[in-house]
Amino acid sequence: MGAGLVAGALTALAMPPLHWLPLAVAGLVVFVWLWDGAPTARIAGWRAWWWGVGHFIVGSYWMLEAFFVPPADFALLGPPAIVGLAMVLGVFPGLAAWTTKALVLRWPQFGSRYRRLVLLAIAWTATEWLRGHVFTGYPWNPLGHVWAFATPLLQGAALVGVYGLGTLTFIVLAAPAAGWRAALGALAAVGVAGVAGQQAMPPVVADGPMIRIVQPNVPQAEKWRPENQARELKKLIDLSRREGFDRLAAVVWPETAVPFVVQPESPGLSALATAAPRGGFLLAGAARAGAVVQDGVWNSLLAITPDGEVAATFDKVHLVPFGEYIPFHKEWPPLTGLVGRGSFEKGDAFATISLPGLPSFSPLICYEAIFPAEVTAPDAARPAWLLNVTNDAWFGTSSGPYQHLTSARLRTIEEGLPMIRAANTGVSAVIDAFGRVIASLEMEREGVVDHALPPPRAATLYARRHDWTLLGLLTILAMFVLIARSQPRG
Repeated sequence: MGAGLVAGALTALAMPPLHWLPLAVAGLVVFVWLWDGAPTARIAGWRAWWWGVGHFIVGSYWMLEAFFVPPADFALLGPPAIVGLAMVLGVFPGLAAWTTKALVLRWPQFGSRYRRLVLLAIAWTATEWLRGHVFTGYPWNPLGHVWAFATPLLQGAALVGVYGLGTLTFIVLAAPAAGWRAALGALAAVGVAGVAGQQAMPPVVADGPMIRIVQPNVPQAEKWRPENQARELKKLIDLSRREGFDRLAAVVWPETAVPFVVQPESPGLSALATAAPRGGFLLAGAARAGAVVQDGVWNSLLAITPDGEVAATFDKVHLVPFGEYIPFHKEWPPLTGLVGRGSFEKGDAFATISLPGLPSFSPLICYEAIFPAEVTAPDAARPAWLLNVTNDAWFGTSSGPYQHLTSARLRTIEEGLPMIRAANTGVSAVIDAFGRVIASLEMEREGVVDHALPPPRAATLYARRHDWTLLGLLTILAMFVLIARSQPRG
């Protein structure tokens, strides 16, 4: 129990922003040793579950910050909520260990320790994919994120996505558990992947329309206070209209940056219009409602013209459970009364937005950027870029905002599309189609980023086939394991 708990926690420290990769090697090697030494599938599953509990407590601790944002009415619920979440998420590595151990015990002829390691990597990936999909999904910190410190090593995601990258990562980092030859082979594979990834990335280019990202750096405890509304709006407009305003095609504000609920014919639209450049648009994160607020409020992105018209609207589709809505609150009246107007309504569908003077783009609001293969409208033409507006002020300067940025970078690599990212307290960034951050504004800094939009690349294999490429990779690895069944055990 203790060894698994500590090993899982150590592995989480290899994620951004620390990038302590040797700890991931140690943590995964212990994971394999605990699995290999388990006498039964049940014990293997329990050991892996404890590993997962340690891993997800450390990997999700940043959520505690939100519980302590004033007035912090539910602060005492924070620690048990994080532990409870980790206990649920620990089921996924536990399932991987239980399944593979049962297979190996049933068919000992599965072969050498090298093949058993690959079998475990396949099961790890299958359960990591499940974690990203069941109960609306929580694909936070997939294993492939450990390479975020070296952009060339992320480029494999253009072929097999972040889950496929995680498959290869598991095999490479856990290789020492299979012996020194496997460890040397893994080291060589990392070197080859790094060289290939570097050669796949051309020089940085950004020659599209000029876009201004506004980072107002408003503490979460101060947002939405009525007495702060005028001050916050003035700050946003002043930042938007800084020198160079006339040469912009768009100004981007973060998620829910507008300090009031926007309704049809809202008098506040005229003030927002002053932040839209001539011939361009203000792309603003805002809470949006119909004529009657009680009918519902949406977490939205609004495209506002200099005339104060709303040229396009996107409502967030993938809401955060228990953060932006309570599941089944409409079906169960007591929950409806508990949540009231604090629950956002779900948007209809992802969209591609086309506006004069701007290449078409796919908007993503906050949490939506963490979901592989779910960042563009499936039935629309491929956009030219991604727009992510977010508010990570809830999580202070914890690891959360940096890990969220890493997810955004992986989506650009997978889709072959650049991204403009506007965050309230940071990190706001311009990311090219290879996941390189070419301009940014760091945490808790007020300011703007002016930058030309980078170009898209040709649609990647993953953008065209999505998780079918992952299935292809796992099939090849499974064939490798099955062919080796007649080999003696190592």
